[in-house]
Amino acid sequence: MNNLNTLYISKRNKYEFLLKADLSAASHFIRIRAVLLLLYAALCTAQASASDITRVLFVGNSYTYVNDLPTLFSNLSLSGGRFVVTGMSAPGGYMLENHMTNETTLNLIKQGGWDFVVLQEQSQAPTIEHYRYNSMYPSAVFLDSLIRINNLHTCFFMTWGRQNGGQQCIDSFCSPVFTDFFHMQDSLKSAYTEISSRLNAVLCSAGEAWRRARTLQPGIDLWDSDESHPSLKGSYLVACVFYAKLFNASPVGLNYTGGLIPADALFLQQCAAQTVIGIGNFGKNVKGFSLEQNYPNPFNASTKIIYSINKGGDVILSVYDVSGRIVLRRLASHTYAGRNEFILNMENFSSGVYFYTLSSGNEHVTKRMLLVK
Repeated sequence: MNNLNTLYISKRNKYEFLLKADLSAASHFIRIRAVLLLLYAALCTAQASASDITRVLFVGNSYTYVNDLPTLFSNLSLSGGRFVVTGMSAPGGYMLENHMTNETTLNLIKQGGWDFVVLQEQSQAPTIEHYRYNSMYPSAVFLDSLIRINNLHTCFFMTWGRQNGGQQCIDSFCSPVFTDFFHMQDSLKSAYTEISSRLNAVLCSAGEAWRRARTLQPGIDLWDSDESHPSLKGSYLVACVFYAKLFNASPVGLNYTGGLIPADALFLQQCAAQTVIGIGNFGKNVKGFSLEQNYPNPFNASTKIIYSINKGGDVILSVYDVSGRIVLRRLASHTYAGRNEFILNMENFSSGVYFYTLSSGNEHVTKRMLLVK
């Protein structure tokens, strides 16, 4: 397991923990966790070769350890037949600047063996100009250089805005007054996109998946009661984003729900897939086929969906309501390339927004349609 350190995190209050790196003082709990990790590694080894195991180190703070995001991600991945080993260094309230001198973080990176090292900045810092340019970016450059020296890959974890926005302050430095979640999310998106592009690093846009989920379900409870930290739904959505991004595969249909009801898990899987791999990237087609806007749109009973495929094969058309639930599905098999169509009769469905996704192999395209009665 490449000498994977065992980390013990003890609770300081509801959201802050003290990371204890003195392994010589390991408690009974740590010994149990070490045994479990060894058993997990043995299971992975028995079922897959070393090249089939993905190793991901999470470096962040409470946004990472609340609901144990690394475990959610590894369990979700396992349900998709992908074996993942994770590590975590995430003391409460930490900024990337703090990780520059944290021995546990530095030692975990230097030991190597990780496929990705995930960097998550403190939730407010990217939105405050002083901290973005004088703390976040210089720290990211330093940690990225250390990651690359050890032949690893950097991945940035874009976080989400506060549930209701508001001005964010650290010491005497403050952000603009954000009118709502979306306004603050715009700032976070800008900050993470700039640094990931500058360093040519992977970007997991978790906050943008939250944007999509909030748009489709305005009342969704992604936040805990403090309007900042993630609920279980919020953390599960982040895990789905990591799955979609790191494996370039859709999490839609995976049976691991993290304790959520299946309908909620499916909706969050859909939001992650739409955000990361283009499902729902309206108007953007893929190499294997093109999908046109349904006609008529809006419609009040039936509508036509036209698509063109570049080679023969099976295509699946799935129609989702705004909760992410599949309400219709059609399968078509084609021997040759060409232009084809589906006729959908939805006279027995309620008025509202629906999404239709055309899938062929690993390629997906989604568009929006409106049923009005």
